[in-house]
Amino acid sequence: MSKVFKIDGAKFPDVQTLKDSLWPLYEGKMSKEEFETYVKENVKEEG
Repeated sequence: MSKVFKIDGAKFPDVQTLKDSLWPLYEGKMSKEEFETYVKENVKEEG
């Protein structure tokens, strides 16, 4: 079973894909540094 990374109800195969996919949605709401911290604190690893 492969690992899956979850955040905000969405699943991604790796953290970089998660960041690349979600950053455009958060770009107007927080700085890049805040986004990185948000991901670090909220991502869940499964598998």
